[in-house]
Amino acid sequence: MIDAFKNPRRNAFYIAEIGMNHNGDPEMARAMIRAAAGAGADAVKFQTFVPEMMNSVHTSSLLETGREGKPDRSLIDFFSKFVFDRETYAELKNYADGQGVVFFSSPFDFPSVELLESIGVPLYKIASSEVTNHGLISMIARTGKPAIMSTGISKVEDVDSAVECFLKSGGKDLSILHCVSLYPAPPGALNLRRIVSLRERYGLAVGFSDHSRGLEAVSAAAILGARIFEKHFTVDRNHDCPDKDVSLAPDDFSGMIGAAERAISMLGGGDISYGEAEHPVARAARRSLFAKKFIPRGKTIEADDLIALRPGVGIGPDRIMTVTGRQTVRDIREGDLIRPEDF
Repeated sequence: MIDAFKNPRRNAFYIAEIGMNHNGDPEMARAMIRAAAGAGADAVKFQTFVPEMMNSVHTSSLLETGREGKPDRSLIDFFSKFVFDRETYAELKNYADGQGVVFFSSPFDFPSVELLESIGVPLYKIASSEVTNHGLISMIARTGKPAIMSTGISKVEDVDSAVECFLKSGGKDLSILHCVSLYPAPPGALNLRRIVSLRERYGLAVGFSDHSRGLEAVSAAAILGARIFEKHFTVDRNHDCPDKDVSLAPDDFSGMIGAAERAISMLGGGDISYGEAEHPVARAARRSLFAKKFIPRGKTIEADDLIALRPGVGIGPDRIMTVTGRQTVRDIREGDLIRPEDF
């Protein structure tokens, strides 16, 4: 699935998570798309939601006491600041298309899926918070579009059920991202081996939605098999936005791409034999059999007649048994390379 969207000259797919960092400003959103494209992102991802369908008015009291209290719209009002209408999303998608980056989003409710379908997004993101929202997963699967699912705050049974729901609903192209839903995520909480576990358990393309600081985790994730990388993105380090603590500025995002690509290139094909580039080193550093002393014509060669010296351009000392016991057909001077035509 990812190969259809990623840069063919790269080994992985890189997503600039704009999310809500645009602060509800379409011009800032365009600036972030432009900056992400310039930083080398393959895609820009937004978050699409109806605030009233996101949080209960009793969220605060339920979290604090477990009981409904006085209705409180503060969370709903907060999220309302980051909402774009259909026309704005359509314009942003067209702008992203013009910048050469894929535009997609994480929908959090049915109307948001319908909105994104109406503007023709080519793929979807299933946010970690929605892994148990099977109705939403099923609706996304029925679009027939590929989907990338984050697995933060998810138990193994949650991921099992979500994957099964997506596939049973007709979805065919699903990728999974390892994610730790801490902002920022400290190094000791990253559990990067989970990338291997996800790939082995589900047999799907896997990636890493990174909320840590620095680039070390991205390099390690690449070595462990991640081939999709998502990182929160900001237009510059001074931009005040919801996810500023875990967001990369354009130059840092480019650095992330470089770090992942270098890590993947280091893996190679896993062949035990050395590579062609090492051949000159092998010729210079390995040893060959030479005449330790003068060896006259007709002599049966013994081990004491031979010495192993650099360079490795002749018969290796590991093949000495193919030389000893053979009779020479010419005189061999002391210090000469032993050649197959000598016997």
